[in-house]
Amino acid sequence: MLNGKKNMILKFSLWAGSVLTVFIIGIYFFPKEYPELSLLESFYYTLRLFILEHDMPHFPKSCPLIFIHFFAPLVAISALWSAVTYLFRFSPILKTRWQTDHVVICGVGRTGKLLAETFKNNNISVVGVDAGQPEAFDEWRSEHKIPIIFGDFLSKPVLEKSGAWKARAVVYASGDDLLNLEGVVRAYGWMRSNNGPVRLLWAHIASERLADTARMALRTEGRVGIRFFDTYHIAAAKMVAKHFNRESRKGVRKLMILGFGKFGRDLCEVLIRDRAEDETFCLRVVDIQDRKKEVESLAEEYHFPNHVTFLQSDIRDLDLRNSDDKAFFLCTDDDIGNLAGALMLTRAVT
Repeated sequence: MLNGKKNMILKFSLWAGSVLTVFIIGIYFFPKEYPELSLLESFYYTLRLFILEHDMPHFPKSCPLIFIHFFAPLVAISALWSAVTYLFRFSPILKTRWQTDHVVICGVGRTGKLLAETFKNNNISVVGVDAGQPEAFDEWRSEHKIPIIFGDFLSKPVLEKSGAWKARAVVYASGDDLLNLEGVVRAYGWMRSNNGPVRLLWAHIASERLADTARMALRTEGRVGIRFFDTYHIAAAKMVAKHFNRESRKGVRKLMILGFGKFGRDLCEVLIRDRAEDETFCLRVVDIQDRKKEVESLAEEYHFPNHVTFLQSDIRDLDLRNSDDKAFFLCTDDDIGNLAGALMLTRAVT
């Protein structure tokens, strides 16, 4: 944000200096080249140079006047271009008016921002919709050049402003499962069509039970469809596939998941489902709250009850000993706590 203000101040200073230079040269040299001109007339003819207008008897011969005849229009064009860019940047409705084949992100929170940045990095245009205060997003949208329409994404006029009817997809990524579900249902009612390209309405649903129920209850027709996704489960699967696949975890006999929130549960499920027939690792789940029934229920569901145990404890109270056959996953909802736990584990097991 500060860099943006500094750049704007620098640009304004350059424009002001350039305009002042043009007027000084024009007012001083016009009477020398054209003696019949008064001071006021020299100012007038200098001013006209910015819009490519001049009707003097002959083209000037002095170098300073020749210079400002070409320099003044360039300054005017530069200022006009910057003004248009600034207008489009801070008036997203102008930008989305003619936009097509983009992705609309409804709910620009933590998940929404990650999705928007990922799409943008893959050269897919993005428009955000959020009911928050505009100033809270100034730094982020300035950094990533992503326009945001401010308003309730359950509102049809707000969705229309985002260009949703011309988008390739609309993604509801707020932190409220029910709100996301309501959003895709409403949008489907407004946008359903048998013509045009295929468009998908995506809802982030962290609750698997709710997602399964919604899949059974909702049936879409035509060229608009509803889909559900869970970033926690996707992240857990990708992390295991990339950093802890069957090959890389050979010889590891004890796994500890510290924190059994949404991500911890999904990670536990992914690890159990990914195990090979010859793998016999034991999985211990640790959480500061009593999650024993949840852990046992998950283990029973995937037929792995004899190899999963639960311990209610604070991470700082664990007796961690140096062992080469252990792997630790910190999955609490506290980022600072995860970092502190990782540093503590590093000292304890090395």
